[in-house]
Amino acid sequence: MSRRWVLTALGKDRPGIVARVTKILYELGCNLEDSAMTRLGGEFAVMLVFSAKRSLSRERLERCCRPLAQSLKLAVHLKMLTREELAARRMGPSYLITVYGADRPGIVWRVSNLLARRGVNITDVSTHRTSRKDTPLYLMLLEIELPRRLAVMRLQRQLQQLAKRLGVEVSLRSSEASVL
Repeated sequence: MSRRWVLTALGKDRPGIVARVTKILYELGCNLEDSAMTRLGGEFAVMLVFSAKRSLSRERLERCCRPLAQSLKLAVHLKMLTREELAARRMGPSYLITVYGADRPGIVWRVSNLLARRGVNITDVSTHRTSRKDTPLYLMLLEIELPRRLAVMRLQRQLQQLAKRLGVEVSLRSSEASVL
């Protein structure tokens, strides 16, 4: 029997962060199950879910992460997942939303607010702003799960209306394996 944990780490970007974090887990006999790791500005963020033997205590995990946190100046946080968190179920069909256009304040909030009001669950967000001097461009990619009762075409129309108001382009497409 095993336990599942979430580990987050954040600190100044530098070579070796991924190798050092995953080496500790490997040496403790843990199995990496899911992860997201990225550079944001000059910072590097790690979020990962891993499984570990029940005999591996929080104290030992924290003790093994301490030298890593100190040497790389990382803020490290560990959380054991509860049964309720492990039982989280997918809401409904998965879709991808792409938003692209001139950068302006409020794009992320306006799109995420529309989705929240419709009961849509955002499972992943990635944004990027280009460094063009004249008109910086903004790209946002969202992975979402629709509630079963929400009509896709209705959401598509609402996203298009919002896109028009924001002056951006929006696309919505299924991410189900049978469609890809």
